Amino acid sequence: MVDDDEVGLAIRRYLSWLETWRQGRGLYGGLHVHSCWGVATVIERRYQGVTVSDYFGLVRGFAELYRKTGDEAFLLKCLDMGDALVSLQGADGCFEHSVYENEPGRGGCIHNAVADVALLTLSSLLTDEGLDPTPYLEAVRRNLDWIMECWWMRGNAWLRSPHFPCWCGVTNQDLAVCWAMAMFADLEDPSYWERYGREVADWYLEHYFLPDLGAYVRGDAPDFLEPAVYNGLIDYELVGLYECTGDADYLRVVVGNVEYLAKNSWRDECGCLRIHNNVDPKTGAVAKRPSVITQGPLLSALRALEELGVGRFKWLREELLRTTLFYQSGRGYFRNSTDHSNLFDIVPGLRSSVLEALAANWSGGELPELNELPDLSVDASGDAAWLDADEWWQLRVGREVVSGVKRDPWGIEPRPAVRGLDVRLEGEHLKLKLPPLEPELVSVDWVMREGTSLIVRASSRVRVVLKLCSGRRAVIEVSEGVSEVRYDDL
Repeated sequence: MVDDDEVGLAIRRYLSWLETWRQGRGLYGGLHVHSCWGVATVIERRYQGVTVSDYFGLVRGFAELYRKTGDEAFLLKCLDMGDALVSLQGADGCFEHSVYENEPGRGGCIHNAVADVALLTLSSLLTDEGLDPTPYLEAVRRNLDWIMECWWMRGNAWLRSPHFPCWCGVTNQDLAVCWAMAMFADLEDPSYWERYGREVADWYLEHYFLPDLGAYVRGDAPDFLEPAVYNGLIDYELVGLYECTGDADYLRVVVGNVEYLAKNSWRDECGCLRIHNNVDPKTGAVAKRPSVITQGPLLSALRALEELGVGRFKWLREELLRTTLFYQSGRGYFRNSTDHSNLFDIVPGLRSSVLEALAANWSGGELPELNELPDLSVDASGDAAWLDADEWWQLRVGREVVSGVKRDPWGIEPRPAVRGLDVRLEGEHLKLKLPPLEPELVSVDWVMREGTSLIVRASSRVRVVLKLCSGRRAVIEVSEGVSEVRYDDL
């Protein structure tokens, strides 16, 4: 069983790191790199500001923390983010900054829908507290009207003018719209759900869930299943539909899909349980890698299943929770993967759904206090190296270096954040160079395993936290000059 205090400390670390990305009241920036599709163009466009889909996990996470602690600071965070979302809504009802990896821009189907779910979560919380949710409900109504006008039966680049009831024609995205409509039906107006949402959801369950395999068809390419990481999101959406409607068919499909995910799960070199990448629907061949570490929606769905009386996947939830905690940085963010051997392993997005998952998997009460946080985190994969501090981040890919000032949405520049600070991976050796103005505590989030070493060139003594493949954390002190720390000696 996962120690509850460890979950609480993970939440504390994440909240501390999240605040380093605060760019205004209720506004949180980040690097919206999409490791699944290999898209990092936000860095090229020098944008690191808000994207509204992050508010899905943030609002729901803070709402859960408020329920479990009674701390009004979490409620105020929800209100600030709700107000920020309303302020980002255009005259046509669409949210600005609603295209994630294609930021800056607007118009994404799922990105608007999950922003609605965030506002509806806040509205439900306010209703429970006897407060007025009207401004947020009206924003949702305007956005649902825009979704219907812009996306109804629109399809996607592969599937134009679809013959079935849908919006963009992709399973995880359209079910997010259905969930928003079902929540809106509970809180305000059932017409969207009754006229559109129910029909769409039922069509997807009948045609895009493959019961013999247990997987979902994606819908924007021929013979292509939803990547496994999106299965967890779909399961969470369907759990949400069940909670709104009581329709057991939604829960039945979730259970079938979780069995598929559990069957194809695997353990990595450090013994951590991982969700596979995808399955070829023609041959049944399972592709394990690249595997996404951060399975926030799936963890939330598994927790919800247990609360609904489905307890046979408790082992899966606890194993995935252990994996999440192991791959959390010392500063609070989460590694994306171990399988790309490039920047897509290590450049962290906000991963706000993990906050919600951690909050859902924490028992509540009072969050434990952190003794201290590292001043600097470093990680590396292939020819890419990542550094993270309170005010800035730095990424090196090959010989090119780019950095950003976190408080500035447009604060990305093609130069180092700190001169003389460098990290690079050379074979089995991670080399870290610290300049005279160095931190007191450094977290090395690159996982050390048998045969690897860390080589530090420091201007003075510094403490370093090491992450070991065995699951241990080791804190060492390195002296001025060059020090080599071998895994086999720890």
